[in-house]
Amino acid sequence: MLRFAIAALVAVFSVGTVGPAAADRRSGPPGAQLERRTPICNGRQEQDAPVVKLVTMGIGSLIWERHGHIALCVCYEDRREDRCYNYGIGDFRNPAKMGWGFFRGTNSFWVGRSPPEEMMAIYRHTDRTIWSQPIALTPAQKTQVIDKLEHDILEENKYYSYDHFWDNCTTRVRDILDDATGGQLKETTNTPTDGKTFRDLARDGFYPMRPALLITDLFMGRTTDRVPNYWERMFLPQYLREAVIKRWNVQPTIVYERQGEAVIADHKLCSDGSIVGQTDVCTPETPSGRVLFAFVVLLLTAPVWLTRLWGRFQRLGLAVAVVPASILGLVLWLIAILSPLPYVRWNEALLILMPFDLLLLFLSPTRRRTYAKGRVVMLGLVAVLMLVGVLQQPLWFILPWTLIPAAVVGFWPAKPVAEVAATPVVKPTKKSA
Repeated sequence: MLRFAIAALVAVFSVGTVGPAAADRRSGPPGAQLERRTPICNGRQEQDAPVVKLVTMGIGSLIWERHGHIALCVCYEDRREDRCYNYGIGDFRNPAKMGWGFFRGTNSFWVGRSPPEEMMAIYRHTDRTIWSQPIALTPAQKTQVIDKLEHDILEENKYYSYDHFWDNCTTRVRDILDDATGGQLKETTNTPTDGKTFRDLARDGFYPMRPALLITDLFMGRTTDRVPNYWERMFLPQYLREAVIKRWNVQPTIVYERQGEAVIADHKLCSDGSIVGQTDVCTPETPSGRVLFAFVVLLLTAPVWLTRLWGRFQRLGLAVAVVPASILGLVLWLIAILSPLPYVRWNEALLILMPFDLLLLFLSPTRRRTYAKGRVVMLGLVAVLMLVGVLQQPLWFILPWTLIPAAVVGFWPAKPVAEVAATPVVKPTKKSA
């Protein structure tokens, strides 16, 4: 999922090493005893067995836990047969490899089956709220769901290419329930939403993690600035849980509630797992990092005009601004070229951050000015298209990063370094007596 790719990028660019995620198998705290029967499959069932239950998990503290999680559990008369099916398993101990697999569209995720008590132990250990909703299905529908789940865990079927918006752990569960019920979930497509875009929904879970929020701005392209319909919003667990309430009137039961402090202070945040009305404000009023990054950009570009004003170390001052932006541009361009994901490939940031700007350090003065003037024209056009809404990504905060160096080189004549002529010192000659 996108959060896993962002975890890898954050690990590379800012926060260092990361550990395994909750969706990966790990043991509970030392000495912990697993319950023989979890609240997910308790002794009193709401309907005749088997019972299919939608289980959703709230967000956790780790970056890849910030959008919640989901599973389908099947509860039988014989508790030894109870099973939960998890479509979000990946190699979380190697986030860089997993993130690269996500960008490349390889089969880096898979579905697994485990007893409910084992799954409960994982999410209790990470202190994440757990909700359960029994889905009222006919015997034939239950059989269809179970057959699909068992089909998906086979070795030849369990691996798939994770896509944060279109094919993830939640959309797979959504599609299974929708197929079994003859499209009843899809009937909610025209239900009004709060008008949030895919980008907004993805960013919600990352507050107040500024590096992650900035990465969503830079690495998520223009296709994420579209407002999804209600069906499409079900790529996030809380909206599928909400859809089950709306469509089948099945209220969620809390089987475990987070004991620690809220991960995100604003309890109205949709991604924190609460069910909120569509008119409520779901985005916390916390800094997104854009303004702070804009100040960083101004600091990085200051050496360009300061050294030009001084008339010394001009190439060094230019390098301070150009090299980091060009390296980031190279990363963006490589990912866009190599990735099949449309929201990575069609990225308006590619128009601003370009690896070719390194030429400003190596071209002859005349060609350097010509290239710089061309970039100013290009970036000016980008700014106009952003103002009129043709370009939709929120990238105003990085525009000065390339605009200022190009403007200085293209339109501010270099101040020549004064040459001090050396005056020969004439030693006085000694006069003979």
